[in-house]
Amino acid sequence: MMPDGLPLGATLTAWITLYMLVVARLSFIVFLMPGIGEQTVPVRVRLALLLSLATAFATSGLVSVPSGISLGGYVGMLGAESIIGFGLGVLLRLSIWILSTAGAFIAQSIGLSQMLGVALETEAQTIVSNMLAMAGAALLLSADYHVNVFVRLAEIYSEIPVGAVQLFDRAFIIEGIFDSIKFAILIAWPFVAINLLYNISLGFINKALPSLMVAFVGAPFMIGAGFVLLAISISTMLVVWMNRASEFVDW
Repeated sequence: MMPDGLPLGATLTAWITLYMLVVARLSFIVFLMPGIGEQTVPVRVRLALLLSLATAFATSGLVSVPSGISLGGYVGMLGAESIIGFGLGVLLRLSIWILSTAGAFIAQSIGLSQMLGVALETEAQTIVSNMLAMAGAALLLSADYHVNVFVRLAEIYSEIPVGAVQLFDRAFIIEGIFDSIKFAILIAWPFVAINLLYNISLGFINKALPSLMVAFVGAPFMIGAGFVLLAISISTMLVVWMNRASEFVDW
């Protein structure tokens, strides 16, 4: 919040100083947020949303800047706000990374790892990863996930003031990354188990009938069985994931 009664030039400088600090924290969050921060969303749309949010936060009185700060101190505060925003953005992005990682495991298990889809992320992913990521982003937006994120961002300014990077628990990010990997493996575990049974069965069949090209016979069956299992389990998979994804907003 900026004090009143200042000259026009000083007031403008103070507001620009405050506005840039808000942008430094929100930029990574907006560009990493599931659904809104996807690569398929035009950059102008994401930038317009970022500037609109920064304006709302800067004029709300939630953010305050210490008076009499030097240029070096201000640059340090910009760096601290960028670190805080990057950490919070990574925690939000983990919810989609869970589905992308699980989709990669599933595609590898059912023999679809070589079929790449549209590059929704920074690089092309498997079609299963793309399908799960798009479904997850649609679910999050339909459940007002982004609204909860913005509300939590307004609250977190009282818990982590401007420049207070020492109050940000960086170990929480590392724990979140490891937990997301474990949860992705847990989601994809039924497909991994089927792939294990498939390879064991192929081994027995190959021993019994050495002249039979078991790979050519078993590959279509494995892909078909994988599609059937995916169609049966995808709704339950997304419900379980949705309950877990809501925890990433509880910074």
